[in-house]
Amino acid sequence: MEFRIIPASPSHAEFIAEAVMTAIGNEICCHMAGGAQRLPLVREVFTRLARREDSQYSYLNSLIALDPEGNPAAAIVSYDGARLYELRQAFVDEANALLGWNVTQNDFQDETSADEFYLDSLMVSPAYRRRGLAGRLIALAAQRARENGKPLGLLVDYDNPEARRLYVSTGFRSVGERPFAGTMMEHMQMA
Repeated sequence: MEFRIIPASPSHAEFIAEAVMTAIGNEICCHMAGGAQRLPLVREVFTRLARREDSQYSYLNSLIALDPEGNPAAAIVSYDGARLYELRQAFVDEANALLGWNVTQNDFQDETSADEFYLDSLMVSPAYRRRGLAGRLIALAAQRARENGKPLGLLVDYDNPEARRLYVSTGFRSVGERPFAGTMMEHMQMA
């Protein structure tokens, strides 16, 4: 099966939101929502953010792999860590508006830093796994990182050994740890 990788468009916003929520994990999404019954609101937050141009989860920061029929099969979201504060403000605004939060940028710990290009989210739909799509998307994100003169970095949950194996197999190595949404995660960069 031949897959085509393209820059995302606003029409891919719902798929990007699914990718972000999958990467974050159900437990953190439920915590963000204030309970599982409010998960549709979290999905709406990330869908809105994917449609925006000024968000870390923007379609402008995303690539989509399409199957031969043109259906989304996989997505990756990555951006220059130096833009974190600029891009995260959209998340703060949407979360405050839709989820009823009352937060500012100061209420968040940084999951990336200015010295790296950040691989924020990666998802391959279950039907398309084990076909090399994750590796192809990571390679394209790494190329963008090199073009920006920075290493590609990411966070991986210690409870996700399968994802860690994928990252190690594509050239990432552990460089420490960082918090994300109150959970300490392994910080990796491409070697």
